[in-house]
Amino acid sequence: MGEISVRFLEGESDTGILRRLYDTVFTPSFVAAEREPFERLTRVLSAGELRGAVAVTPDGEPVGALFLEWFSDIRAALLCYFAVRPDLRDQGIGRRLVAEAAPHWRTGLRPHVVFAEAGDPLVHGGDDDQTGDGDARLRMYAGFGARRLPIRYLMPELSPGTGRASDLLLLVVESDTEVSPAPDRIRGGVVEGFLVRYFARQEGHVAPGDDSRLAQLLAECRETEFLPLLPLASR
Repeated sequence: MGEISVRFLEGESDTGILRRLYDTVFTPSFVAAEREPFERLTRVLSAGELRGAVAVTPDGEPVGALFLEWFSDIRAALLCYFAVRPDLRDQGIGRRLVAEAAPHWRTGLRPHVVFAEAGDPLVHGGDDDQTGDGDARLRMYAGFGARRLPIRYLMPELSPGTGRASDLLLLVVESDTEVSPAPDRIRGGVVEGFLVRYFARQEGHVAPGDDSRLAQLLAECRETEFLPLLPLASR
């Protein structure tokens, strides 16, 4: 395979490499409810709402990726599409992506908080032949210092007709003192503000009054001024 390098995608990027990445890495790694249609992915990338770090072989073949969705008005980010081609997992490609992408985005964007999503192994199980080892993903996030929020999280509908993915964990990978005055807590209003924007961006609107599940999720963010950040190891 040769030495892997990391290529950053943003703005008007190479749609060819994105197409191959979508077909060979994203499709076998994420169920339909966890991935956007290819055409939408290219639009949000071009609009600057999405940034990508892609692991490529010397001949330019994409074999892994880590993407970041950016909410500039609140300086919040969501790590997404973190995956490696199934036949190349457990070879350090994911760690290489994080090691190069994290400081690149941290320096360029200066986010207040970086979120991530993960399946809850207590619900979904830890070993899935299609999407990889859920427990291993959580161990990797834990190694980067991620903590989980105590809310019953569900993902907005990413692709029309697929529904919302539920029984997930919402993680905080890193946060600054403006939103987390102590390492074991984060302002609930910050989490709520992120969720409102995330659901609006993906689904086109936010109407908690007509959406009991979303209303419940947002209400959990308002129960206290600060939400605790819990260790992943406690799952």
